[in-house]
Amino acid sequence: AHFWFYLPLQAQTPKSTTNISHTGDDAHADVAYQFLVVDDHPINRLLARQILQKHWRNSKVVEVDNGVKALAQLHANHFDLVLMDMVMPEMDGIEATQRLRQELPADAANIPVLGLTANVNPNDLERFAKAGVDDTVLKPFDQVKLCEQVQHLLNKKKSFQDS
Repeated sequence: AHFWFYLPLQAQTPKSTTNISHTGDDAHADVAYQFLVVDDHPINRLLARQILQKHWRNSKVVEVDNGVKALAQLHANHFDLVLMDMVMPEMDGIEATQRLRQELPADAANIPVLGLTANVNPNDLERFAKAGVDDTVLKPFDQVKLCEQVQHLLNKKKSFQDS
């Protein structure tokens, strides 16, 4: 079976990345952050990677497709922030976040976690929050909002470390 769809796209003039936020956060655009993107859908990982690398040009993005692999990465490497999908096979984002908060050494256990989900069920979102996500972004995510939330969590982590 074939199906077709048309996307009426408007030509846009490319915005310079300095327009993304007007809060002075662009001073951080050159920082080489280490991001871990955890999502079982390759398209979601690709999109998150493109957004992160467009806004933080020197950052490194590691991608995994479930919570088991995410914990292995977090045990082995240092990351500045995790983008964690809620619903995944093998180990979902709720359990993975809970375990990283409980099982990792103190510095790693305090890593900012931004939950990603298309699920708007308030009970599930509350379980995700209780597991220890710092914030959640609903999919499909808006590029500007995602960057703002990521920067907010990175700033919060930095001020926590500086204090």
